[in-house]
Amino acid sequence: MTDAELMLASAAGDENAFSEIVSKFSNVLLNFFLRQGVSHADGQDLAQRTLLRLWRYRAKYRPTAKFTTFLFILARQESVDFFRAEGRRRNLMDGFERESAVRSDATPAALSFSGEGVRRAVARLEPAWRDVVELGFFQDLPYAEVAEILGIPVGTVKSRMFNALRKLRETLHER
Repeated sequence: MTDAELMLASAAGDENAFSEIVSKFSNVLLNFFLRQGVSHADGQDLAQRTLLRLWRYRAKYRPTAKFTTFLFILARQESVDFFRAEGRRRNLMDGFERESAVRSDATPAALSFSGEGVRRAVARLEPAWRDVVELGFFQDLPYAEVAEILGIPVGTVKSRMFNALRKLRETLHER
């Protein structure tokens, strides 16, 4: 069954169909949230909340667009809610990261080009740029789908991606 068919079956009461969706997309959602700079525990929580929201919206789902578009719209809403509620936590984390970078034995160049350095650089992007990078680059979605998920024109997606990648290059090369 396709993802859309699984979703329609779950809306009709087939819990096994929804279990397949959960199995297929749990790690995809977790990676989506981890790339936004949240902890593993928070990422798991956000993935579960997104799947719970998907369960609640199962009867409202209509296969007018790709299922992943619908799923990532819900995931993005969870992300926005989380970052609004966790604004203070983010400020504390930034301070902690600066302090730990000073104490790190790793050279700045090694840190900046490691997976951790890239993750930190992406997490520091402004939210609009971070969302475009996450969906377009890490989730490998076409710009048209990113535009639909974010509710912005395709041209805006392209310009945000260009600016975000330029900023990431600058940030990584400064280190």
